[in-house]
Amino acid sequence: MAVARMRRVEVIGHRPVLDDVLEALQRAGAVELQTAPEGLDTEAVAPEDERRRTLDEYAADARFVRDFLARYHTPSQPFAVFVSEKFHLSVEEFERLEGGTALLHLYRLCDDIADRLASLQRERGRLVTLVRDLEPWLSVRLQIAQWRGTAHVVLHAGTVPSGDAARIRAALREVSPYVSVAQYGGAGAREAWIVLSHRCCVDEVRAALASTQFAEVAFGDLCDYPAEESSHARDRIAAIETELAALDSQARTIARDHFAEAVAIAEAIDSDAAAATALASFGRTERAFVVRGWVRAGHEDELHAALATWSDALDVSFSEPAEDDSPPVELDNPRWLRPFEVLTDLYGRPAYRELDPTPLLAPFFLLFFAICISDVGYGAMLAVGAYLIKRRLDVAAGVKRFMDLMMIGGVASMVVGVAFRSYFAMDASWLPAFLRYKPLLDPLNELQTFLIVTIVLGVTQVFFGVAVSAYDAFRRGDAATAISEQLSTIFLFAMIGAATVVWSGNPGVGRALLVVGLLGTMLMQGRTLEAALNGKDRPLWDRAFGWVWLTAMLGWVVSLAAGGPGVVLWALLSVTLVGLIASKAVRRCVVSFLGGAYAVYGMSAFLGDILSYTRLAALGLSGALVGMVFNILTGLVWGPVAGLWRAGGLGWLGAVLVAVMAAAVFIFGHVFNVVINLLGAFVHPARLQFVEFFSKFYEGGGRPFAPFRFATRSVVLHAGVARQEGGAGS
Repeated sequence: MAVARMRRVEVIGHRPVLDDVLEALQRAGAVELQTAPEGLDTEAVAPEDERRRTLDEYAADARFVRDFLARYHTPSQPFAVFVSEKFHLSVEEFERLEGGTALLHLYRLCDDIADRLASLQRERGRLVTLVRDLEPWLSVRLQIAQWRGTAHVVLHAGTVPSGDAARIRAALREVSPYVSVAQYGGAGAREAWIVLSHRCCVDEVRAALASTQFAEVAFGDLCDYPAEESSHARDRIAAIETELAALDSQARTIARDHFAEAVAIAEAIDSDAAAATALASFGRTERAFVVRGWVRAGHEDELHAALATWSDALDVSFSEPAEDDSPPVELDNPRWLRPFEVLTDLYGRPAYRELDPTPLLAPFFLLFFAICISDVGYGAMLAVGAYLIKRRLDVAAGVKRFMDLMMIGGVASMVVGVAFRSYFAMDASWLPAFLRYKPLLDPLNELQTFLIVTIVLGVTQVFFGVAVSAYDAFRRGDAATAISEQLSTIFLFAMIGAATVVWSGNPGVGRALLVVGLLGTMLMQGRTLEAALNGKDRPLWDRAFGWVWLTAMLGWVVSLAAGGPGVVLWALLSVTLVGLIASKAVRRCVVSFLGGAYAVYGMSAFLGDILSYTRLAALGLSGALVGMVFNILTGLVWGPVAGLWRAGGLGWLGAVLVAVMAAAVFIFGHVFNVVINLLGAFVHPARLQFVEFFSKFYEGGGRPFAPFRFATRSVVLHAGVARQEGGAGS
């Protein structure tokens, strides 16, 4: 239950086996590659290199084929809108894929269909526009080829707004008497006009039309009557629709038969490109190459087995990380604890030499999550739903791990629900007799107790975090920090708690405990003892002055706790005043003590941290109250059932319908309540871990272990024979 141990690996080999070693490392997926050793050239493939150009071309073709077929592919798994489809292959099958003949054949098929689709869709769009433009002119019994003027007459064809027709006619009559307007059918808010004018007034007519909303039209490539041309266009549109349907059917057939292959080829080419990029990590000389990286301890044999074929041409060595190294981080937890790694990864992996917080947060998060749900029915719904998603849907490994977390949380919610006697938030009178037991805690009727329980949980986790920080400091050999900063915090609040308990019975003892706790913590937080005793470079008299000041301070603490004479305080002030003028040791002690006082002041933030845990009670109550509301609504709908049933006849049918409606209200209401409650039940307990708990001991910032492997997203690789699709098998 810790961060997995990493080892540095270095592979030195002859240049001829470099490509084979690269493929073997990618297949093994056990080594995270590092940059090439300083001073060595690399094997990076330049963009203009023939191999890189070929890979880029294959990648572009493969992405085109995949994206084109995706438009016509119908996923086989349920809820495909929310869950990306997975394709299962064996490693051997995946390695055999390449951007060769198969890709070229698919590319040509898809490219031809795409070009024909685009051409036909453009033609259809043009014809649809033509039909729309011809609609106002369908009643014109003059061939479009003859829509021309004569030696003395100019013809203007266009459309005008129907509401402005009279005004435009009047404007044309004012321009010249040698103007004639032929009005035809309308389309929408516009109507078609043919305006004939004598050439002697053509400029005036054009100017008058330009000042209106007259829109001139021209059908330069048409020659038949408008109705016939519109009919031809409609016939062609129908033929295009038939062709498009045939192409669509052809594309769907190709997608059905080859979409999985297209996705696999695209990701295989991406893996080849990743391997070409990885060559930048291989340092080289004229006859040799070297690659360095990180491998998880215990996987050395796996790496040796992957490279065994070329063992005579390779030297593989392992070493432990140096102090200044920053190895990648892989968490190593038992199977039952791995679902909680979701939370650790949300915040960030620990640094390599830091504690893994997963086993520390797991029990707290599980309990807090269960308190927020706190219902047997809701917990069962959550556990069953998460199980079905994991087993019935082919989801990614990360989603499966999250579903495991939800299943565990659902079971824990059922346990807390039993303790709270909460079954779908039903009133006790609705429950069968064997469930009408006295609950361990009734949140609605014992709200004050519920709040106290959450505060106790907050105190427990917050100070457990401080204790973990102290342990970590001891583990790193920094006992001074563990005592002065972490254990002193626990000491202060323990003294405050003890003082609170005994104050009512013995105020003197309570005051003494409070004084010792506050002043003792100030001395420890400021490391005043270190400031007084250290400083071997100072004269003996100076150090002695510091010891005298420290003795006076401790004497004042004892005097104040025991109610001693005030002369002790005056003695301390005198020593302090003289020491501030004459002794550097005393000045250091005073500054450190004031720093400790400020640190104690800062501990007031612990109160806010602890109060944050009361939201657990609020979330638990909100879920119960909303559930009660839906139960009340269900009862109101159910009310008439008995009366209708007793009425007989059609009353039986009414009773059944009302009962079904009541069941629908109950089911929908509680499903809705689980869904909306789930967000808060996850987010707030996670926030308590990240803000209130982790801030006491955890920094994070580790780099996740990312071994060099096949670059796959939708393809799931398996050793040996590929498994079938589906959640269970993946």
